[in-house]
Amino acid sequence: MKRTIIAIVVILALILFAIFIYWQQHKKGIIKNTIENAVSRGTDSLYFIHYDSSYIDEINGNASFIHVSLQSDSLQKQLLQFDTASSAVIFNILIDEVSITGADIPSLINNTSVNAKRIRIVHPVVYIISSGKTEKRPMNSNDSLAIYEKLLGKFNSIHAGEIILENGYLHFSYKSGEPHASIKDISVHVNNFNIDSTKNYQNIISYFIKDVVVKVKEISLRNENNQTTFADVEYNAPAKLITLKKFQQKNKIQQVTFDVNNTSIRNISTDSFILKQQLKAEELSTDGGLLTFYRSKNKNADTDNDEIEIDNNYFDEALLNNVRIGKTNILIYNKTKPTEAPVVLKNVQFSATDIQKLYSGTSIRNLISRSNWSLSGDGFSFISERKRYKINIGAFNINNVNSTMRISSISVMPQISEEVFSKSLQYQDDLYELNFKNIELRGIDTKSLITEKKLEVETATIQPDIRAFNDRTVAANPASKVGKYPHQLLQKIKFPVSIKKVIIKNGYIAYKEKGAISGQTGIVFFKKINGTIFNVTNSKDVISKNNLLVLNASALFMGVSDLKTSWKLPLNTFNGAFEVTGVGGKFDAKALNVITEPLGMLSIRKGQVNHITFELSGTDLMANGTSTLLYDDLKIDILKMDSTDTKKKGLKSFVANVFIKDSNPQNGEVRKNEINEERDITKSFFYLVWKSIFKAAKKTISGKNMD
Repeated sequence: MKRTIIAIVVILALILFAIFIYWQQHKKGIIKNTIENAVSRGTDSLYFIHYDSSYIDEINGNASFIHVSLQSDSLQKQLLQFDTASSAVIFNILIDEVSITGADIPSLINNTSVNAKRIRIVHPVVYIISSGKTEKRPMNSNDSLAIYEKLLGKFNSIHAGEIILENGYLHFSYKSGEPHASIKDISVHVNNFNIDSTKNYQNIISYFIKDVVVKVKEISLRNENNQTTFADVEYNAPAKLITLKKFQQKNKIQQVTFDVNNTSIRNISTDSFILKQQLKAEELSTDGGLLTFYRSKNKNADTDNDEIEIDNNYFDEALLNNVRIGKTNILIYNKTKPTEAPVVLKNVQFSATDIQKLYSGTSIRNLISRSNWSLSGDGFSFISERKRYKINIGAFNINNVNSTMRISSISVMPQISEEVFSKSLQYQDDLYELNFKNIELRGIDTKSLITEKKLEVETATIQPDIRAFNDRTVAANPASKVGKYPHQLLQKIKFPVSIKKVIIKNGYIAYKEKGAISGQTGIVFFKKINGTIFNVTNSKDVISKNNLLVLNASALFMGVSDLKTSWKLPLNTFNGAFEVTGVGGKFDAKALNVITEPLGMLSIRKGQVNHITFELSGTDLMANGTSTLLYDDLKIDILKMDSTDTKKKGLKSFVANVFIKDSNPQNGEVRKNEINEERDITKSFFYLVWKSIFKAAKKTISGKNMD
């Protein structure tokens, strides 16, 4: 009996030894066949797996496989020979090395599960090819499930304490063309990777994305319209952080349209990011660089209203609490005129907090109307539609929190000389040079301005420098200017305006005219203008409560005479009604020669102006009022044209000085003159005011009209 038992034990030992010897000699082949069969069954015999060599330590559960490849010769052959393949997506995978530590080898052999302490994948190169006549589409969650199914076949579960992927490459292409998307030099570190057949594989990545760190050297995306590159990207799920060193986009002509550096997204929701393609995070910050936007007509509003669009192709929806953008140059193109030079905003900085929602395709108006934000920049410039002027906006700062806006300057500068301007005209026109400095708006309703294009301001402060030129040697424009008084034009502005108070500081206004007879230019100017304007509005609600725009100002007339004026302009007028009053101080009358010689063919030889007052009221068609000019010892010369110069008319000058009144008052009597001026409807509002006062002064001096 004992011998029988011993014999059986010996036989079993021999059998086990034989099995051990067989296993040691054939285990690599057994495992290889097991893996190949699992992949073949899992892919309906379309794919096969191959590797050059392997090392297996079944006792400690360690294994490594060198030069692993997963591909389908049949699908690849069909892809090259025919228009369609038998599968919508083809996978070609090449891996330098796969090593497994602490694996459950029996479960692996039985094709039931993969369980290991550590999986290391070195230099995988994956090609995902969309075949057939299917429409081109971006990668979605189903693709990640397809990758899982192709790689894992019929395994019930996969668990790994740690997965490390080094130097990976992932390419997407259509048929046999060049990749339209490439992810290069991928580094992945995953902890506690655990999936099984009980999961809902809506998106396989979502089950381990919360404990993964992914680093990518470069992501390149190409389509028929643009090329996008992301450089040095890191997604750190435990830290809830995404960073990228560079994000650049080029259009079809290789022009850079988007170039942002050192961007980070903090406290990100991984579930929203993966499952919903929704960027939900606490903060987005970037050092900035270059952004491109497109201005287009708003189809749901007045045709003159524009929208600035955000071109957002990457997230269906974003929810951010804070945004910070460093110094960035912004290009704004007119979508209807793509070849037109863009408006360039330099060194723009933007920050926003408490943002409610930013939807894909939203307008800039909706973004910054729903948060507390501030915006600053070095300014921008653009050329007017007729190429006559260049409009420059200086450094600006808009703060929605304290409702202020500051702009260093706004200028409108002519791009042609006065001579070229005159030669280009068929009829008389004004050439302007405008420069507004130190602009500050307080109590501005930025939300109404952005969302409703409604300008509502408590107080505006400005330093104006306004210059205008007109050439009277050009034929007069026969077109009527009725209805174009300043307060009438204010009512024609297409968006609502309501500024309760405008403060003018140290302004300058000049009007230069080339005389029709002399061909020479004269200038009227006002320096050190200070004043206030009340109730600048075209809002019907505001006008119903207060219909009067009032301007009170002081200035130095011709730089030598103190002048105070008051302007009252009814905003609900039907006939252009207005009232203007003014008081001027003492000055040397010869200071007026820069006006009277080229424009009136009259030179003041000597004289002292002591005081001037005027009161005017008028309509679209006339001006009435009174004017008083007090002066002493006035002597004048009448001028004539001699070739290209003006010369004194001796006899006429002598006669004029005999008959003019050389002082006022004279013999204790103060002469006042009434103003009854019929408007030349082809001339401007300011021409009517100026001509009325000037003609009244001539009446005072001559005792009659000297026209």
